[in-house]
Amino acid sequence: MKKYCLSLTGITTLLLFFSILLTSGCQKTETNGSGILNPVNDNEMVTGGVNGIVIDENNQPVAGATVTCGANTATTDIYGSFRFRNISLSKANGTVKVTRNGYFTAYRSFISIAGRINNVRIKLLPKTNAGNFSAATGGSISIAGGGKLVMPATTVTDAGGAVYLGQVNVTMTWIDPSSPDLPNIVMGDLRGITTAGDERGLSTFGMLGVELTGSGGQSLKIASGKTAELTFPIPASLQGNAPATIDLWYFDEATARWKQDGTATKTGSNYVANVSHFSFWNCDASFPVIDLCMSVVNSNNVPLINLQVRIKRVVNNTYGYGRTDSLGNVCGKVPKDEALVLEFLDQCNAVIYSQNIGPFSGNATLPPITLNIPAANSLVITGIITNCSNTNVTNGAAVIYVAGGNNYVVPVTNGTFTLNIIRCSGGTLNFTVLGIDYSTVQQSVPVSASGTNGIINVGTIQACGTSSLQFAQYIVDGIPFNFASPPDQFVCNDSTGLWGIYTKKTSFSGYHQGCCGFIYLFSLSFPNNQLPGTFPILQGQMIYATFVATSFVNPNPVVNITAFGPPGVGFIEGNFSEMMNVSGTPKMVNCNFRILRN
Repeated sequence: MKKYCLSLTGITTLLLFFSILLTSGCQKTETNGSGILNPVNDNEMVTGGVNGIVIDENNQPVAGATVTCGANTATTDIYGSFRFRNISLSKANGTVKVTRNGYFTAYRSFISIAGRINNVRIKLLPKTNAGNFSAATGGSISIAGGGKLVMPATTVTDAGGAVYLGQVNVTMTWIDPSSPDLPNIVMGDLRGITTAGDERGLSTFGMLGVELTGSGGQSLKIASGKTAELTFPIPASLQGNAPATIDLWYFDEATARWKQDGTATKTGSNYVANVSHFSFWNCDASFPVIDLCMSVVNSNNVPLINLQVRIKRVVNNTYGYGRTDSLGNVCGKVPKDEALVLEFLDQCNAVIYSQNIGPFSGNATLPPITLNIPAANSLVITGIITNCSNTNVTNGAAVIYVAGGNNYVVPVTNGTFTLNIIRCSGGTLNFTVLGIDYSTVQQSVPVSASGTNGIINVGTIQACGTSSLQFAQYIVDGIPFNFASPPDQFVCNDSTGLWGIYTKKTSFSGYHQGCCGFIYLFSLSFPNNQLPGTFPILQGQMIYATFVATSFVNPNPVVNITAFGPPGVGFIEGNFSEMMNVSGTPKMVNCNFRILRN
């Protein structure tokens, strides 16, 4: 059975897509005796972690998105960030899944190395209504960029297979393979499994995602034995290298893998293919791979963290992207026996360093690379984090939030932290620093600063005065059921927060990983006026292994709010004592909570 990922806090190891995914560790290329060069085994597990950030189509952080790694669940905060730590994930294909209303479900996959923290940046694709047609007569739907769907008459069924003849609403999106956003929006990563079971690297010439719904919002699909026609536009920069016939691959959400299924034919400046089901479909030329490792430092021998890296295949001008880890290291799979170009990019995707590499006939490690960053592009953020005793924090981190949906978790060394950002030249970069002491579970107030280039010293930040601990304790018939972060996950949204999604209402929830893959959870919502007081409970529930409590006996339950802090740094504290229907039996439930506001 395929499993995915991990569970919560600090330090950054980032992954790299070199036309397929590159990660922070190298693996051997081998056959299994049956002629398969890279057999797939997603069942070998390691323990590691993930740092991530989720942004929208405008590059703004997405708060309140649900992120899952197997049975583990997190919710993005106001900065769009999430973290998992110390849980099991597939060594060959660790995966995170992101869901948010109004957007296509997103997946990011990576090769996992034991003890490492993988970094992901995920840009959600909005679900835009592309049009509609009558299932009885069929129809044609086109979208900006040139993507097109053609559905013959009477080829649509509902999810159960029953014939559907009503209005069909189409949500469709095209992923431009020449876009610099490709590594942020691609489903999974650019590795594919052939029909023979061989893992290959993929050079994409375009992707389309399609979903069909009925007039009542129900999911629809292509009828068994029928097909629909998809047209994939080929960007002008890739047309000269586009083969006449290309393999077609679909994204299998159950395994988070691209799988080979048919071919597409080049017609003019497009690829045209017939598909038997809807998913994300991908036109790709596949290639054999080897493992490549490297490390990158600046002129002061300081590792460059979260550096965006790009490798170009000279043979067809397709690209792969990724980012260095917290030690400036990155490893992964690249095309075998090909001339390649290694490039490092600033935050605006401009090339600041370029080097020809390869071809490689086998696994390789590049000599350490020293990057002399142009002064206009170099912004160094440094400072010291102390604890409540005014001594330097030895087990902690600086969490640095940068405008444009970027975030960095920089571990301290005897209290000191340093982050070298390779940024766009010109203009002022605004950022916020939060100091955290993991040993005492304390955090600082946010410190805001800005700069253009050079060194910005934010001074001494005291991680003290605000506990970073969040908790919710439910007592049912005298038996306590506890949620606490760390390690549990919490999220809070309200109309007065930075990205409030509710109107005059506060809603928060928590998730606890129980035994046997079971997730325990609670939620509570109430009207707010940003002040302490007594408020009606609008909704509340708790699901535990032995019971489910989803409603109140009293028709007018209330919650006592004793503290209502500022968004981003303050906490909502309170309690309630109410009779609830616990698995059908009325029982007294006492609850105390302290939740960080988003």
